[in-house]
Amino acid sequence: MATKPPKKPLRNLRRYGLATVGVVAAVGGVAGNLGSIIDLFERFFGPEENTREATLPSVPIAGAWQAEVRYDWGAKHTERFNFRVEGSEVGGTATYLGRARGILEGKMAGEKLTFVLKTQEVLGDSPSRAVLHQYRGIATPDRIRFVLQTTGGYTEHLPVEFTAQRVP
Repeated sequence: MATKPPKKPLRNLRRYGLATVGVVAAVGGVAGNLGSIIDLFERFFGPEENTREATLPSVPIAGAWQAEVRYDWGAKHTERFNFRVEGSEVGGTATYLGRARGILEGKMAGEKLTFVLKTQEVLGDSPSRAVLHQYRGIATPDRIRFVLQTTGGYTEHLPVEFTAQRVP
């Protein structure tokens, strides 16, 4: 006659207890990451209708602008910006070290303007390296206060601040 193994009541309690802890942790994780879930949802489906108006430009920046820029290594250049705006997207050209380049990833939300320029940096016989110039600006009808952060390349750069003015 086969004998039954003794019952282990704590084994079931441990199993259900772990499951309960897992569910609580999952719910807490979802609640803690609710902002991330909403951001992900908006990335795929766009923001709610009532938030779209807040992302449109509040300052007209289309047209020509100019600024005297002193770079972190001491060079000074007159840089020119020619913006085209469609909705919240910004395109056009901007000069870097006096040479015109196409604006990439240009966006304007309210008075905040962001865009990127790409260049190449060469050092002696070494291969060239890609350099990103990220511009962040706050616009008024006649001025844009910029912070330029340059990354990549062979040298590190400090942020550069300057103000562009509309060209009459």
